[in-house]
Amino acid sequence: MTRVALLTEIPAPYRIPLFNALAQRVELTVLFLRARNPDRPYELHLDEIDFAHRILPGAELTIRGRWLVVNRGVSRALHGADAVVLGGWNQPAFWEALAWCRVRRVPSILWVESTGRDRRTGRLEPVKRALLRSVAAFIVPGEAARAYVESLGVPAARIWVAPNAVDAGIFGSAARTRTDGPCRLVAVGRLAREKGLDTLLEAAEGLPVEIVLAGTGPEEARLRRMAGPNVTFLGQVARDELPALYADADVAVMPSRSDPWGMVLNEAALAGLPLVSTTAAGAAHELIEEGVNGFRVPPGDPAALRAALVRLLEDDALRKTAGERSREIAARFTPDAWADAVAAAVSSTAARQRSRR
Repeated sequence: MTRVALLTEIPAPYRIPLFNALAQRVELTVLFLRARNPDRPYELHLDEIDFAHRILPGAELTIRGRWLVVNRGVSRALHGADAVVLGGWNQPAFWEALAWCRVRRVPSILWVESTGRDRRTGRLEPVKRALLRSVAAFIVPGEAARAYVESLGVPAARIWVAPNAVDAGIFGSAARTRTDGPCRLVAVGRLAREKGLDTLLEAAEGLPVEIVLAGTGPEEARLRRMAGPNVTFLGQVARDELPALYADADVAVMPSRSDPWGMVLNEAALAGLPLVSTTAAGAAHELIEEGVNGFRVPPGDPAALRAALVRLLEDDALRKTAGERSREIAARFTPDAWADAVAAAVSSTAARQRSRR
């Protein structure tokens, strides 16, 4: 079985089902750079981990709002790997691992979720292009990320699409409980500018709706000042409480200005909700069929967002059929599908590397 080392920042709960599935296909070791990101207050579910893993020693710091982790022992942790999957290019450990792969002639596979609409796109592009020349293959979650990687000069043949997914057993299990009252909009995510929740509040002003915001973040005070009496702030909601939150809502909204993917759309679709998202979210291009199970609108455009919301608010039948179609679409996005694609990328690149020796 191929030995794979996968470097990623933290043990995010929505990644655990993916890594569990991959561990059934390759001999996997996941190397976490840190136990937690201070800006991502995830509840850890370490008891659900069914793959070999380590948290590398190191220290963290924040420079001009950018979180960095400086790790020790990266090269030693990679010893014996037949292939290395890098969970990004934003941490020093990823670059050290790439250098190790070049010296040892071990294939490296870069997992890229950035899109051309991501606010981080455009940073260090010459450096990124130099990095890409050394990478054997690329894993992306969908077409928006694929297009971005291709725009950097990567041939299509080196790109593998591994669709992001969440655990259907968790998010597809709760029965709908919403039966009456005003239409309820739910938005789950950090209360930060890039999530565009101020746009949602502006777009929904005066509409006969309830708005439920789940999350914490630096924009909370400003959003509370903007919010009317129909807006409820829940704070951070634990993963296991999210299915009930979706079940008691009518429409899921992701008004992001920037969002490489947006796992909330996977969760809400599995829960059977119509989806309204900006085009900035990578998942919107995979999980929304325009006018069928929801709508895509430009980021930062309250008028367009309002128009999409009104379409759903005024049409009970559309909300029902849209929710049903959301479930059907989301059912294709599974941890097994993700793991199959990653395992295929690993097998192909490892075989190609062996043939060159």
